[in-house]
Amino acid sequence: MMANHLVKPDTRNCKRPRELEPQMPDSPQLSSLGKSDSSFSESSGLFDKDESLEKDLNDMSKEINLMLSTYAKILSERAAVDASYIDEIEGLFKEANTIENFLVQKRELLRQRFTVIANTLHS
Repeated sequence: MMANHLVKPDTRNCKRPRELEPQMPDSPQLSSLGKSDSSFSESSGLFDKDESLEKDLNDMSKEINLMLSTYAKILSERAAVDASYIDEIEGLFKEANTIENFLVQKRELLRQRFTVIANTLHS
């Protein structure tokens, strides 16, 4: 009787794990498949978002570089205009100095002539 009794619990123990085994692997597989599908879709969604974000950042970077190069070009043109103004002002100063020196010489010549005329009149 004990042998029968031992056999019965063994078969019962064997049947229970067999009944539980298909349920246990199925549910983890389903849950893991569900998780992997959802994690895959989430990760692919994140990848799409990352890709979209990266594309947007690249587009913004290109726009910023274009604006900066345009700004640099404008500054360069303004610097060239300013340099031409400086050159023109320097030219005007040189011309003014030349005219001033000419007028100083003319004044000295006129002073000398007046001195000669005054001396002639006094004699």
